[in-house]
Amino acid sequence: MAGYQDDILKTCANSPGSANFQILPLDSSHSQSAASLYTDVFISDEPTTLLYDPDPSVFRSFADIYVRLLIQKNLSFVAMDNETRDIVGFIFCLDIASDIRDEDEDMARFLSLFHETVFLIGELERRYLDIDYLSAGRTLHIYQIGVRKKFRRSRIALSLVNMALKHGKELGYLKAVAECTSSASKQVFSASGFKQSGSIDYDSFYIDGVNFFSNINGCISLMTKDLVDQ
Repeated sequence: MAGYQDDILKTCANSPGSANFQILPLDSSHSQSAASLYTDVFISDEPTTLLYDPDPSVFRSFADIYVRLLIQKNLSFVAMDNETRDIVGFIFCLDIASDIRDEDEDMARFLSLFHETVFLIGELERRYLDIDYLSAGRTLHIYQIGVRKKFRRSRIALSLVNMALKHGKELGYLKAVAECTSSASKQVFSASGFKQSGSIDYDSFYIDGVNFFSNINGCISLMTKDLVDQ
């Protein structure tokens, strides 16, 4: 793991204007800070989450449980500011074959609050994800990523993605996938070598005759990257 961190720190040091930060595995020492940042970022900025206007206290209570579950998976990372020691970024990853709703009743309740988004992501994967990569241990699912607002031009998101990819490749994953709900997140993944496998326009997607996402411009994109050396 230390080797991955060294590589990322070198990248950051060579990037003009980059923040003084380090990438660390998500562990129990960061769980509260990561859950807090996840709550702040998604409630304030994530386009599909904004539609639900979730109660911050309810979201945070589920976020604490969610982060503790992610720690057990050993696939996620955080970014720490070296001066303040604050957690300023996160990347939450799962095995594509893992459904946290089946592993924890609280997570099933949490995701049920965002039923339409979960349904949209499921439809995106159904249409465009190669079924051959759906078995356990083959595809790394970069589920969520976020950076504190004041640090968003510091290459932290890119560094988090690159770290997760290196770690996933070391564990034997063959492919990585991510669903990008905004053009900004799509740019980050494109910079890490991801290609768009497909997309769904928000204004074209209906569930039971209702266009829940009609107030969002653009589309949700499925981004994929092969981790096997060509």
